[in-house]
Amino acid sequence: MTADARLRRDIGWNLVPVALLAMVGLGLNFLIGGWWGPAALGTFNLVTSAVFAFAVAGAFGLQYAVLRGVAEDPDDRDRVAAVVLGALLPGLALAAATTAVFVASRHALGALLDSDAVATGMLWAAPGLFCFALNKLLLGVVNGLRRMRAFAIYTSLRYLLIAVGLLIARAARLDGEQLPVIWTFTEGTLLVVLVVELLAMVSLGRGRRTWLGWARQHLDYGARGVTATLAYEINSKLDVWMLGVALSDAQVGIYSLAAALNEGAMQLAVVVQNNVNPVIARELAAGRPAEVERLVARTRRWFVPAMVGIGIAGAALYPLIIPWLIGNQEFAGGSVPFAIMMGGLALASAYLPFNQALLMAHRPGWHTLYVLIIIAVSFAANYALIPVLGLRGAAIAVAASLVASAVALRVLVRARIGLRL
Repeated sequence: MTADARLRRDIGWNLVPVALLAMVGLGLNFLIGGWWGPAALGTFNLVTSAVFAFAVAGAFGLQYAVLRGVAEDPDDRDRVAAVVLGALLPGLALAAATTAVFVASRHALGALLDSDAVATGMLWAAPGLFCFALNKLLLGVVNGLRRMRAFAIYTSLRYLLIAVGLLIARAARLDGEQLPVIWTFTEGTLLVVLVVELLAMVSLGRGRRTWLGWARQHLDYGARGVTATLAYEINSKLDVWMLGVALSDAQVGIYSLAAALNEGAMQLAVVVQNNVNPVIARELAAGRPAEVERLVARTRRWFVPAMVGIGIAGAALYPLIIPWLIGNQEFAGGSVPFAIMMGGLALASAYLPFNQALLMAHRPGWHTLYVLIIIAVSFAANYALIPVLGLRGAAIAVAASLVASAVALRVLVRARIGLRL
């Protein structure tokens, strides 16, 4: 099988979890909004934002370090074992420490958002946070080995577990503030599965003599890159958090549904990114940047038109379908913000699948600068526009940060790696 054929096959497999994400993500937001109301949806999404941000801190960028380390020579079993063990042991300690900070900060975050429900929800989600941080690392191993069908299966399992967790919450008649326990159920179950995958694919004992050196390398890599990954996660939820400070939970719930759908569309870029990352890491390590440029050109030919088409169709259908599906016309207020966000996604689509090129080139510090530029644009735009335009202002800030990410990536990758994106 040729390299292009394998890439197409792997992308095809990883479109399956995107379809599941669309169904489960929509269903999750629709059913929480319909069964528990906009305020519960707002609380759930605020807690989820905190879980995702803390999970990034807990993973400490080790998922990218291990992905790159494994992808550079996946056939050397001794090296792979040392690379993985060198990430796993510090990863356990970091995940535990981050979870402790998460629990300790729940009342402060609840007070900031003027929501006791957020503080309660964080406690229910805390075990899931610990598992989520470790799952990021273990999925990085799967990705680095280019086991993309397995990667697709495990990602799909995550979304199926979310759906099962929601149904269990409904059957158990949980209060809205308890719904974040869905993350504990989902990530805890997935962790068990991924540990079995790890033990089946990697002989960890082979790395016992050299893992310490890799641990130092991983932690150095993570220290230079974790700010970027954390900032990127914060940026993806910054609009929701800043709206949470300025507006009611109900308004946040209306906007967060539109934002969730936009993030769902962005998952198409993440699927392509997950598949091209190990290829980019391998080709750059071998000194073949021209191969990466050809990969970028081939990918863009189909990806950009697809994203533009999805953006147009989604913006047109949102006001017709979403309020009807939920059975609550209040959610029509998210139509214009959604259209604005999808416009930004279409404008930046040529660069989105390659936004971790600096990480794959072992330039985590420059990747950090890249993400800080994006979050600075996002924060400034949200700060200026939310008080004036409310939900639409937050959406404009999202679109502006996407466009800024495309410009910054093009400039930095050309300057630091010599790639023409």
